[in-house]
Amino acid sequence: MRKILIIVLVLICISGGLFLYLYYNKLRDFEPLIKQRLSKLVTDGSGGLYHLDIERLETDVIRSKIKLVNARLRPDTLVYAQMEKDHKAPNDLFDVSISLLSVDDIVPADFIANKVINLGTLYINNPVVKILHKKQPYNQPARDSVPSVYELIQKDIRSIKVDTIVLQNVDLIYTNRNQKNKETRLMNVKLFFKDILVDSSTQYDRQRFLYARNCLINLKDYSLNTSDSLYRFSVGELDILATEKRIRLKALTFRPRLSVKNFYQRVKHQQDRFELLIEEMHFTEVDWWSMLAEESFLTRKITMKNGKVKVFNDKSQPPDTRSKVGKYPHQLLMKLPFTINLDSLLIQNLDLSYSELNPKSGQTGSLYFDNIHGLITNLTNSPEAIRQKPFCKINARAQFMKQAPLTAAFTLNLAESKNGSFGVEASLGSLQSEALNKITIPLALVKVNSLQINKMEVSIRGHNRAASGKVKLLYNDLQITALKVSGDTLKKRGLLSFVANRFILKKDNPGYNQPARVHHAAFQRDTHKSFFNLIWKTIFTGAKKTVGYDKK
Repeated sequence: MRKILIIVLVLICISGGLFLYLYYNKLRDFEPLIKQRLSKLVTDGSGGLYHLDIERLETDVIRSKIKLVNARLRPDTLVYAQMEKDHKAPNDLFDVSISLLSVDDIVPADFIANKVINLGTLYINNPVVKILHKKQPYNQPARDSVPSVYELIQKDIRSIKVDTIVLQNVDLIYTNRNQKNKETRLMNVKLFFKDILVDSSTQYDRQRFLYARNCLINLKDYSLNTSDSLYRFSVGELDILATEKRIRLKALTFRPRLSVKNFYQRVKHQQDRFELLIEEMHFTEVDWWSMLAEESFLTRKITMKNGKVKVFNDKSQPPDTRSKVGKYPHQLLMKLPFTINLDSLLIQNLDLSYSELNPKSGQTGSLYFDNIHGLITNLTNSPEAIRQKPFCKINARAQFMKQAPLTAAFTLNLAESKNGSFGVEASLGSLQSEALNKITIPLALVKVNSLQINKMEVSIRGHNRAASGKVKLLYNDLQITALKVSGDTLKKRGLLSFVANRFILKKDNPGYNQPARVHHAAFQRDTHKSFFNLIWKTIFTGAKKTVGYDKK
């Protein structure tokens, strides 16, 4: 019994001594070897392009942890310059500074000796990631001739497996050398990598992102001002699911930075002032890395949910005398400095309002398009895609003035974008005078006493200089009151109202025992006005002819 007790005490002393040795000598014994292996892995895996500098390394054998303190992954600019000469340089160069990197569930001795490296969780806090982007013309999406990371390290390592990598509070600085060193800075970015595996089976696996089966990039409360400082664009939350090629946006806003008064003092002419809020946007099969570089916008589908768009224009301001020729939607699409290829944009539940201040009445009139559901297809400026499908189509339905069902279909001829070729088909359902007065009184100084619009159908074709088509307006019991401004109020113009109702306006369409009147409408474009102004003026021309008032 006594011998057994002595043996147990000896084992306890040995274990205690071993514990104390490992605890107090861990850094001295393991630091040089771990540093050496890490540096070799980085240098070999990058073909000499990158080096790893570590100020201090702390190993905890007992708790199976390693900590890197003040580490930096730095590029070798001389190697990069030579790679550029040899047409082997990558598009992106990284410079990463890390104050603390913690690796859990690791046995230092195994990390030094084994050819199979298995790591648990890596925590990286407050790293600064600098990305220098320069698109090289010789780089293709897949270059099998370039050695993979695995091929470069396989002499020493058969596989590297990491369960999870968490990067918190990343300061990301992205410099685009193709755009005059344009710098974009993103703060408080979070990155989560799951199931990282570098071996012979994953070296060419394009279903992974940086060898990870799953990767999430998260950004909150991002905002920036437009180049003219008139607006601020912001996103409440952005998620990039890299391996799934999906993006989620929440609380996307585009708002003026100035009050209405200060906005027009700055622009000094009539101009639409926008406010936009989108609750959610989803991108499917998106090339998000090219999007970040502003080289292309390639995605299969975008879904936009629950939004509000407000547009205001102050017509008391001086007119904008600049020509708007060449600024139709599809013409602006062609002028984008990057390739865009979007199969479909689905719009769900969007409210749009357009308000205009009339200096004659001193009042503001508003048009409302509520609960818009729409689909835009073939939104592209790619010549190859346009040769295959030359038309961008927009189909939408909404409630007009919170009352009448409205459907509209726009066809934009992408192959003939230079001459602005387009088409519009639209249909409006039942609408009563109360809704119309919200527009006609402040903007036209006309009160509609009674009117029942039963249906309106529109078919228009247009180009840069003009538009024409058919307008079919069916209505009953039209009667108006013409108004004039008197001080701060609007008063009735009795004689003009009497003449209009008795001799000019046609009360019904169709008239009694008569076929419905369908008028051809044509309008020469005011080149200082917009695409939608031309469509509206063409429809208004046909409507005026229908009711009997065709004075220009």
